[in-house]
Order: sequence, then C-alpha cells, then structure tokens
Amino acid sequence: MILTGCEEETPNEPPPSDYPDYYPGGIGSTFKYSIVEKDSAGNLLQSGSRNIFYSGTYNLNGIEYTTQEDSLDFGSQSSVATYLFRKTETAVFYAVDTSQISLLIPDTLKQYVSLRDEMQLLFYPLTSGSSWSLYRITAEVQSGIEIKILDIVARFESVEQIELIIDSVRIVSPTRKVSYTMELFTEIGSPPQRYSAFMWYAQNIGLVKFEGNQFVINIGGGGITFEPSSNILTQELIEYNIE
Repeated sequence: MILTGCEEETPNEPPPSDYPDYYPGGIGSTFKYSIVEKDSAGNLLQSGSRNIFYSGTYNLNGIEYTTQEDSLDFGSQSSVATYLFRKTETAVFYAVDTSQISLLIPDTLKQYVSLRDEMQLLFYPLTSGSSWSLYRITAEVQSGIEIKILDIVARFESVEQIELIIDSVRIVSPTRKVSYTMELFTEIGSPPQRYSAFMWYAQNIGLVKFEGNQFVINIGGGGITFEPSSNILTQELIEYNIE
C-alpha cells in the first residue's frame, strides 16, 4: 500500500459523438476463442476454447445490463461464468462483485474505503494519449491523504494489423491495442505487485485477441473480482456472430 495525496482521476467524458463501435453485439451474439495458458517460464499448462453468448438482460441495482454467459473448456475441465455489462456512447462497463473485492482490503482500512460497483473496460475515443482508470481502491484515512490498495489503468497503445483465422478463413484486421496494468499494494512502503495484459479490439467485431496476465475473474452472481496470476494467457477469436 502507498500513501498518496491525490484525488482519484476520472476521465472527463467529451460530448456524445458517433464513435466507432469496438464492443458490438445484441442479444444472441456469440464469440468463440482459442485459448492457451502458459506459466511464467513459457511452459504449456493447458489449451482449449472460450465461448461467449449474450443471453439476455438483467437489472442490477436499477441498472440494465446485458448478460454474458462465458464458458471455458480445457478438455479435462470446464467452467461456466456469468458477467454483466453495459454500454454507453463513450464507454463499456462491467459489474463487479464488491463482496469479493473487499477481501483485498486489510481489516484496519475497510472503514476508510468506498468501493465502486463497476469497472470501466473501454473509454472512447481510442486515440493517441487516451487512458483511464479501469478500477481503483483507495482508503482515505484523512482528508487529502489516501492509501492506495489496488490500481488498474488502461491505456490506448497503437493501431495494429492483426492476422486472424475466422471460420477457417485467414483475414488481416486493423485493431486498437489497449494495455491494462494492475498494481496491487500489500504493504506500506513496499513496491506493488504488477500484472499486465494487452487486448486488441476490432471495429464492429469487438475483442479479437488477449495476451498477458489474467487478473479479472468471475466468482459468481454476475460480478467480477480480481485474482492476479503470473501465468500468461493468449486468446484469439476464431468464430463470431453479431446480432
């Protein structure tokens, strides 16, 4: 954990504009990814597939979300999770499970913390110099003095051409590359644990590639929590259908 005297930064949203859609899909949309997991030394741990289905809508705390059914299949083991997300003209948000995230907070600091119930996956426009807070936990121990516990920052990196095999057909797609960096502060005065990942988004398709540390997981009930791992995941889109 680290002491800071700064207020939490939040992106100043520009006036509504007709931005390109990098997270499309209505109810009934499906996405299938190949997925490979390796340890930090590069040794293969497992490989399989990930299937996503936008199954319907769900009202949580008065907010209407799209329900994302998410299944992982590694052959010998499989899992199914449910996520809730919503989109605005300038951003994409996912609901988080604050009861699980609170486990990251030392008991002595919990009284000073107010948790956000959403994380911000994307913030438009995806242009040079843009960055935003995906999620942050700080404890305001006194006015103007905060202890930082968790900080996840997203940053637009570049426009890249990505080669993909979609429905057995090779395509080259222009994408927006976004980096996600997580810092977890566990002791005052000690450097944070750092994890990072990159995601590539294609206009009118969505997420086409993920590579890096996994630190966002589902525990249950439609909420996301954070459980970092040093293992490296590579995920690439192989099939999709946008409704």
